Amino acid sequence: DPSTIDQQLVSHQKFHSSIQRSVEVDRARDELVAHFLLPRPRQQFSCARTQQLRDFMQIIQEISKEIMWVNDREEEELMFDWGDKNIDQYIPRKQESYSKLMSALEDKEKQLNKLKAKVDSQLKSNHPASDKIEAYRDTLQTQWSWLLQITKCIDVHLKENAAYSQFFREANETYSALQKRHEAVRKNFPCDKNTPLENLQELLKGLERERDKIMENKRQVQHLVSKSKSIVRLKPRNPDEKSSSPIIVKALCDFKQDQKVILKDNEGILKDNSQRSKWHVTGPGGLDMLVPSVCLMIPPPNPISISLANKNEQYYEAIMSIWNQLYINVKSLIAWQYCLLDIKRINSLTMTMLSKMSQEEYRQIIRSMETHYEEFKKTSKGSQMFAEEDRKVIENQFTGAQAHYDKLVVQLPSYGQCYVSAFTYTHLCKIALFSPSFFFFSIRALRDLLQSLARAEDTVKVYEARLTEKETTSLQPSEVQHYMTTLEAIKAELDQKRDVLAAMEAELTKATHWNCQVGGPFHRCDMMLSKYTEQVSLLSDRWKRIQGQIDTRYVLILIQDLEVYLPQLQHYQQVSTSLSDWIDITRKKQDALQATKIESVQALKTHISNQKVSSHPLKDYETDLASYSSGLETLLNIPIKRTMLKSPSVDLNQEATHLQTRYMELLTLSGDYNKFLGDLLKNMEELKIRNTRIDLLEEELRLLKDDLDDRNTKNKSLEDAVSRYQLELSQAQEQLLSVEDVKQKTVLQCSATKESLDSTQSQLSDLNDEVTRLNYLLEEEKRKKRLAEERYTQQQEEYEGVLRKRQKELETVSRSKMEIEKSVANKDHEIEQLQRQLEEEAARIKELQKEMSKTTALVKSLQSQYNDIVSERDALLKKLHISEKDKSRMQRLEEDLAHMKLSLDSELRNKQRLQEDHDRVKRDVSYWKDQHDSKQSVMRQYDSDKERLEREKNSLKSEVERLMRELRELEDTYKSRLSTLQKEVKEVTVVRQTMETELKKAREPPTLDPNTLIFDGVRKPVTAKDLLDCDVLDKPTFNQLVKGNKTVPEVSVDKKVNLKGTGPIAGVVIESPKGPRSIKEPLNKMTFTEAKKANLLPPDSVDLLLDAQAATGHIIDPRTNQKLTVEEACNQGVVDDEDKERLLAAEAAAIGYGGPGRSKPLSVFQAMRKGLIDKNTTLRLLQAQESVGGILDPILSVFLPKNTAIERDLINDDIYRALNQRPELYLDPESEEGTTYMAMKRRCKVDPHTGLLLLPVPEKLDPSKLIFEGVRKPVTHKQLLDCGVLDKPTFKDLEKGKKSVPEVSADKIVNLKGTGPIAGVIAGNRGKLSLSEAKKQMLLPADSADLLLEAQAATGHIIDPRTNQKLIVEEACAKGLVDITDRDKLLAAEAAAVGYKDPTSAKPLSVFDAMKKGQIDNNTGLRLLQAQESVGGILDPNLSVFLPHDTAIKRNLLDENTRHALNQCPECYIDPETEQDVTYDNLKKRCKTEPHTGLLLLPVTEKLDPSELIFEGVRKPVTSKQLLDCGVLDKPTFKDLEKGKKSVPEVAIDKKVSLKGTGPIAGVIAGNQDKMSLSEAKKEMLLPSDIADLLLEAQAATGHIIDPKTNKKLTVEEACAKGVVDRSDRDRLLAAEAAAVGYKDPNSAKPLSVFEAMKKGQIDNKTGLRLLQAQESVGGILDPNLSVFLPHDTAIKRNLLDKMTQRALNQNPECYIDPETEQEVSYDALKKTCKKEPHTGLLLL
Repeated sequence: DPSTIDQQLVSHQKFHSSIQRSVEVDRARDELVAHFLLPRPRQQFSCARTQQLRDFMQIIQEISKEIMWVNDREEEELMFDWGDKNIDQYIPRKQESYSKLMSALEDKEKQLNKLKAKVDSQLKSNHPASDKIEAYRDTLQTQWSWLLQITKCIDVHLKENAAYSQFFREANETYSALQKRHEAVRKNFPCDKNTPLENLQELLKGLERERDKIMENKRQVQHLVSKSKSIVRLKPRNPDEKSSSPIIVKALCDFKQDQKVILKDNEGILKDNSQRSKWHVTGPGGLDMLVPSVCLMIPPPNPISISLANKNEQYYEAIMSIWNQLYINVKSLIAWQYCLLDIKRINSLTMTMLSKMSQEEYRQIIRSMETHYEEFKKTSKGSQMFAEEDRKVIENQFTGAQAHYDKLVVQLPSYGQCYVSAFTYTHLCKIALFSPSFFFFSIRALRDLLQSLARAEDTVKVYEARLTEKETTSLQPSEVQHYMTTLEAIKAELDQKRDVLAAMEAELTKATHWNCQVGGPFHRCDMMLSKYTEQVSLLSDRWKRIQGQIDTRYVLILIQDLEVYLPQLQHYQQVSTSLSDWIDITRKKQDALQATKIESVQALKTHISNQKVSSHPLKDYETDLASYSSGLETLLNIPIKRTMLKSPSVDLNQEATHLQTRYMELLTLSGDYNKFLGDLLKNMEELKIRNTRIDLLEEELRLLKDDLDDRNTKNKSLEDAVSRYQLELSQAQEQLLSVEDVKQKTVLQCSATKESLDSTQSQLSDLNDEVTRLNYLLEEEKRKKRLAEERYTQQQEEYEGVLRKRQKELETVSRSKMEIEKSVANKDHEIEQLQRQLEEEAARIKELQKEMSKTTALVKSLQSQYNDIVSERDALLKKLHISEKDKSRMQRLEEDLAHMKLSLDSELRNKQRLQEDHDRVKRDVSYWKDQHDSKQSVMRQYDSDKERLEREKNSLKSEVERLMRELRELEDTYKSRLSTLQKEVKEVTVVRQTMETELKKAREPPTLDPNTLIFDGVRKPVTAKDLLDCDVLDKPTFNQLVKGNKTVPEVSVDKKVNLKGTGPIAGVVIESPKGPRSIKEPLNKMTFTEAKKANLLPPDSVDLLLDAQAATGHIIDPRTNQKLTVEEACNQGVVDDEDKERLLAAEAAAIGYGGPGRSKPLSVFQAMRKGLIDKNTTLRLLQAQESVGGILDPILSVFLPKNTAIERDLINDDIYRALNQRPELYLDPESEEGTTYMAMKRRCKVDPHTGLLLLPVPEKLDPSKLIFEGVRKPVTHKQLLDCGVLDKPTFKDLEKGKKSVPEVSADKIVNLKGTGPIAGVIAGNRGKLSLSEAKKQMLLPADSADLLLEAQAATGHIIDPRTNQKLIVEEACAKGLVDITDRDKLLAAEAAAVGYKDPTSAKPLSVFDAMKKGQIDNNTGLRLLQAQESVGGILDPNLSVFLPHDTAIKRNLLDENTRHALNQCPECYIDPETEQDVTYDNLKKRCKTEPHTGLLLLPVTEKLDPSELIFEGVRKPVTSKQLLDCGVLDKPTFKDLEKGKKSVPEVAIDKKVSLKGTGPIAGVIAGNQDKMSLSEAKKEMLLPSDIADLLLEAQAATGHIIDPKTNKKLTVEEACAKGVVDRSDRDRLLAAEAAAVGYKDPNSAKPLSVFEAMKKGQIDNKTGLRLLQAQESVGGILDPNLSVFLPHDTAIKRNLLDKMTQRALNQNPECYIDPETEQEVSYDALKKTCKKEPHTGLLLL
């Protein structure tokens, strides 16, 4: 290293100096020089060494510097992140830096070449440190080469990542373009049956243009689909990106690490990419290595790019399908309208009209209808505009029109016979007299022409039909060749019949020639010849199209396509045939191999080798199949026929798929059979070894049996004696046990009887309680019924009082009419008749009260009679208007009658409400009557059951007494027998002891064989020797057993825990929620499976407990105290069959895990080590065994302590420690949290009769009763738990009865009902109003009120703030709470609460789903969601509850983007005060809460009625609302007017120009003379007449004639009357005044503006422009309807101008004359020359 070299250099320099200074050296040097004349080598060597050290140091420094530079570049590139983050930003920067790096490398390469030359020179000079220099050089070269490798990798990354960035950018741009096209298609082409035909035709053209625009995206979409398959994957480069599947990486260059090599284009598996610079990769050969990430690329395919490209493709297809549907809709509507026009035309035909037509004309009409009808039938099938009923209607109309036409045509000959004969006679006479030859030849030429036309048309039709027969081409070359031959034949036939076309054209020429010769008064057939000429031209065109189609098919399609696809098709047939044959042959070989019988291992090995030989070709054929598939794809990409309707490629694809499937089946079958043969070979080898062992064991067993027989012979006599005594003893014991059993059964029967009686008593008490409750409910309903009847009676009385009052009013009106109309006697009779009718109606109303069932019919009749009365009243009023004497009194009468009408309307509404109340009361009464009847029947049933139970109770009581007597008798009998037996037993015992003593004395008893001492284990017997070996028995006990000092039953009792265990949890016992049962009370026991089905325990907890039972030995039935195997339990229905496989797996923990190749079963631990079960399951099963008695040895079938289990390899130290930590591997059914098995056992109760452990579970309520009331429908507690509204503890409390539904509902009121939307408004003295009322009274803007009403509907209900009722939209419309015009809009908003309809499924869609499917737009969806969110959350239409954002996202009611949009608080509503956008939550915050109802009422300012805010316009008043609509008033000013902040006079001053204008030229002033009017100036010759007339017209057109002397504004009529203008000018000025008040329209009552009068031709354009210029100079264009001046833009919007007229006005046309210069000038220029009178403001010329 340089520092060491530097030290050496310093050291050598010191040494060199010492050489030069040394005296001894000087002397020696002198001697050498003197004697030998030699140079001074030592000093030279020292100098040379110094120079070498300096050169060495310089070279090392230079190489080190370059190495550092290279390392810096390497480190920089290795640390670069090539992922997808900020890819659009870093790609251009990286490209620039890469360019700079390559330039730097080029410069650096030159420097390195120089350095290399220097190094080479040192090496050639044999520098002492050549090896070091060479090592440095090699290091630099290695690093340099590595950096060059990295630059190649960078180049690849730049290209691939740039392609990645460009792809996703283009894909997103394409998607945006498709969205625009989608929006354009969806919005720009609305159509229905009311759309005019012209508009439909425009829509059709627009659709075709739109299709061209859509098709522009097709190539880009296809390009993206193709390109997506070559896009690399960048997201997995991010270590935070997790993938469930292995990630394949590809090497971009060679890399070597510790003898591990990965070459360029090699692939590996990415193990870890947490380090940015180096990735942990499993390379070729399965070697793990660290590879720089820059050298690796994650190759295509990229699922994201493919998915995005497919998404664009699907979107494109969807847009095209929408376009197709719209196109079909428009086409069907056009055909429908044409068809209707034809039908209408045919239906309007009469015999006269038909007789005037030629035969071709009326045939053309019927053909047109038939053509259009066929077009309609074809297009309406896929149209959304027409249902089946519509098609039937048009079909009936079509049939009717046809029938009408046929009828006319049949009657036509007889109708026209007379007319034709006369006409024919006259014209024949003329022909004979004047020009017989020309006309005859003309008629004959026409006949020949018609015949020629018919022949030509028949020929054309034949060949057109033959060309349409071929729909698709064939894949068979012979068939294609045949079709080519057919086309050639058709073409030849067509050429032969060319003379038909020539003859037709010749006949046309001849007919034209003769027709021209007919002259004079004769009829010429010009019209017919014109039509026939068109037919000839049409037939010629069709003939040419046939020839062109033949040429196209023959030359362009068939020949070219056949040449292209024939070689491919032949290749495909060869490959397909060979592949299919090979698959069949290989399949037969495989079947033959599988059918071979294998009798020895050697035969099996031979068979396996044959199978391998058979399977090798399968691998080889994969390549062939791939080439075949690619060839097939090439074939299918070649067009066979461009016009074919169905492609034969479908058959080819199916055939290829079928071959692929057969190949895969064969490959899978071969692989599976290979695996089976391998396993079979292994098993046969193991079987051979086991058979050898069995032979040895059988020999040993035979020897042991011989020895045993000898011993048995010796002990036989002793065993006979012992067995005799044992038999006698067992008989005595059985007798004793039978007595005990009888006693126990009797006690059980007594207790069961007692339990039955207790349960019967409890049932009777419950029935009594139920009867009491029902009686109470019945009394309550009777009370409600009485109240309803009283309320109904009271309402009836009020109704009668109102009717009487109205009758009195009517009598008063009648009297006043009689007094007023004495002169009109005939009217008295009509008024009296009116009174009688009203009295009759009153009488009918009283009858209606008696018979309420007929109310509806009477109401209808009353309504109809009331309508008659109203019509009579109107007639009466018309006649009363004739009388002018009593006009004022008649007006009062009208007011009284109007008041009477309103009163009658209100009374009718009252009556309707009464009827509804009555019906509701009747329904309630009938309902409660039914309830009462059902309860009475239930009570009767309860009484009968009670009596029956009483009888049963008495019979049971007598039975119990009888049994007790028998029991006492049995006890006495058995006591005596027992005493006798005890004496006999004592005697037998004495005899036995005596015999034993004698036997002992005779000889010592032999030692028993331990193998004969059999104990009953958990699942199978176990010998004493085995128990000794596993330390269950100690040595002394074993010796006592062998010597006979202890018996097996005695020891079994002591070792019960090891042999049988303490028992697992056997089942459950149900505890009443009222409290624990008494000790004597019987237990309600159930199996775990029953508890699971009854929903008393969670299924997962039950499954674990059943697994624990199976793992400890048996499935237990607690009802019968039976211990069953899993198979037995399934057969007896103790467990479900669906749990069988899982329980068999758990049972293997007790009996051992078996399998092929295993000589003995495996324990749980051993199965875990072999990977058969996981560690967690192992610990859970072992924990259950340990809590029962220890670790269960499946071979011995006994429980062992953990230490012994370790010794016997049943567990190891890790499992031992894990079990000691008491892992919580089971689920507590109460808390559903983890717990240990022992903890659950401690909670169990012991069945006193059986000793079984039963887990207590509380009795749960019926889930069907736990129903909550949601926003619009009920919702169960389970649904509320699933959606997160209820937590688990609350759910459990509900089921256990600790909490009630009302209590929980109160806690969850926000989720269930929400906080409520804005219910209405409160406005000053008007109080609270509904939103619709506020909109009608102009307290709310219409758009703001509509949005708030939609928010109500979207949150569940429309709210009536007056009655605090929540109504659905239909109810609100029926009750008049909202306008019927808003119904559809509110129903659409209500769908946000109840769900949108999905045409593809019955499940309602949420707002978010509807947004995704395009049923509503995003803005509307966001607005409705914001309203729901502010009320309580996102409303789930399926559950009908409000949910928070997180839960809504989980239930697919939101996504992250929508949640983010809602969190941005978009301002989707309008503040009614400021009319600014605002959020719904902000509006709610401004609301006031009504104390007694809790409703939210929006405070609004009480506004003045806009209809009362009247401004004075030019000629008539105008309201503030009209001024707002036309833009004269802005919104703030309008609001200030409504709120009273500004007055009408104040605003009128500000808007004076629009309301009154600046004024026209009022008059003239001349020198010293006083001011005068324009008429006076004209009379005094101060103004020329034409100039004065124009100026007067300008005054009239701007609103008034002005008298400058009095400063009065007069109408033309007033001005004429007062002499301000001459009467001779009256008509002209009235016409000009119409520009201000409006021109009369003969077609409508609405006045026309100047512009409209110009369009209708009432005035010429020049006059209109002159009048408009005068108006414009005064203040704007004068609207005759509003009577205000408006600017150009507003005038254009209100159709007072158009763009052309505006441009004409802007050019300041000179429409007036300057009186001074008599030059033409504009009106504004004249006004500028005027003087303004100070005190009046008049403009004087």
